[in-house]
Amino acid sequence: MIIKVRNECEDFNGYRSARVKSLFNAERGNTFEMDADLPIEDMDWQIGLIVGQSGSGKTSMGKLLMGGGKMVDLYGGWGNTPIVEEIAPDGDFNAVTGALANVGLGDVPSWLRPFRYLSNGQQFRAGLARLITEAPDEAIVDEFTSVIDRQIAKIGAMAFSKGWRRNKGKKIILLSCHYDIVEWLQPDWCYDTSTKEFKKKAQSGADQNSSWKFGRSISPTGNILNRITI
Repeated sequence: MIIKVRNECEDFNGYRSARVKSLFNAERGNTFEMDADLPIEDMDWQIGLIVGQSGSGKTSMGKLLMGGGKMVDLYGGWGNTPIVEEIAPDGDFNAVTGALANVGLGDVPSWLRPFRYLSNGQQFRAGLARLITEAPDEAIVDEFTSVIDRQIAKIGAMAFSKGWRRNKGKKIILLSCHYDIVEWLQPDWCYDTSTKEFKKKAQSGADQNSSWKFGRSISPTGNILNRITI
């Protein structure tokens, strides 16, 4: 599948704009073009990751792959009631509490607080729990793990991967500028906008085209993720 990103805005010619163009040879600053080859049409996948520096086309690629309407905001749409009430309000209670525990939000009193009263890390995990529980057929998450501590990001990425894979047949594309989550997330495929390189996770030793290794020297136990604090 060839993805062609073509973004364009008005070509401004004010004094400063014109001077920047002259000084830095940036005549085409109003356009952005990128072509990417993502051979995922025949893949059986659930989690895809597009990684690369800010401004490299990740969001545009995600929208072209799934459509802009599939974008999910982990931090948006929360009300003023406790998060345990906000997540899948018509869903199963055990599924909601199980998702909160599985993504590492085992501090039970925090379940009884509105989203805005949680810490950044708690908000991130609450968003993951909501996404896993409500499980749309297709979803895109932009700036995945961008605003949280990197250790929380790694553990959260691993927890999310395990939780999402229980939703058989559901697909999600995560967009991130952080490379440190790749080995923890274990995506089915990854595209790097900086190197233009596509890789997929090895399914078997016989698959010579999917030899990407997702190594990790230290793997936290389930106890870290499922601990309940009351």
